[in-house]
Amino acid sequence: MAGFNDFLTKAGALASKAADKAKDLAGVAAVKTKQVSRIAKLNMDISSKKDDMKKAYAELGRIYYEAHHDAPDETCAPLCAQIDEAAAAVAAMEAEIAQIKEAMAAEAEAMDADLEDVVDATESEAGVEVEIEVEEPAAPEAPAGPAAPEAPPAPETPAEPAAPEVPETPAEPDDTPHWN
Repeated sequence: MAGFNDFLTKAGALASKAADKAKDLAGVAAVKTKQVSRIAKLNMDISSKKDDMKKAYAELGRIYYEAHHDAPDETCAPLCAQIDEAAAAVAAMEAEIAQIKEAMAAEAEAMDADLEDVVDATESEAGVEVEIEVEEPAAPEAPAGPAAPEAPPAPETPAEPAAPEVPETPAEPDDTPHWN
């Protein structure tokens, strides 16, 4: 029995050490989780601050360009020229868009006029006057109240079977009797 008590004592000590080790590992895991979370938050904050810097640089560049685009210093001259070229290209493309829209509007107007001429000519040739009225759809009416329940359909009565068809007799007379 002493061996069994000795075994229980050693098993209890081993279980206690395992529990202590599990607590230590859980504590380390909690610390690591907090560290990883902090790193992720810092990375998001860094990204946000870099975006703020990009916006500030762009605004600074815009201010400089507006103030010095006619006479930039040597280091900024190529960038100012690039901005001038891009602005001229944008203006040219916008002008082309305006021309295309004007042409489309003129074509649509000409088509409408041609259509009216065709309709007028057709009416005068035929001696008919056509008037087209466009009616606005009526607004849907609101339901007056709850609808009455529909009556259930009447049960169908089975149809009587059709009588079998008897083939017609040939037009030639023969001596055999035929049953109709």
